[in-house]
Amino acid sequence: MKDAGFFKRVFSLIYDSLAVIGIILSLSLLLVLVNGGTTEENKFASLIQFLIITFSGPCFYTYFWLSNNGQTLGMQAWKIQLISNRNGLSVKDCLYRCFISVISFLIFGIGYFLILFRKDNKSLSDLLTKTQIIDLKKT
Repeated sequence: MKDAGFFKRVFSLIYDSLAVIGIILSLSLLLVLVNGGTTEENKFASLIQFLIITFSGPCFYTYFWLSNNGQTLGMQAWKIQLISNRNGLSVKDCLYRCFISVISFLIFGIGYFLILFRKDNKSLSDLLTKTQIIDLKKT
């Protein structure tokens, strides 16, 4: 099994980001409608909005990785798949991978750029969670 390269991963991430943004916007619209369509400052609504923004991505990725054989929508389009080097993916593995990915991205993408310098194309998320993203066309 050959690990997926940098560009396939990035393009898959961009594809999935569009889906996550759509989910966030849909849930935010629903929140505005439930809130009566007002723009008044509401601490409870602000908390709910924060939770929507914070957890939409991890929920999206975890759901797809666990229920769709390790593939999100973007991963299906780019023919790549997340697999575990242990006994399969768990909720803990998926959430931990999401957390590490966000931290890697916030630190100038260093965890992703690691892929460019390693022969095995592993990112920081791959190394720390003992998972890998494989290229299905090269297996």
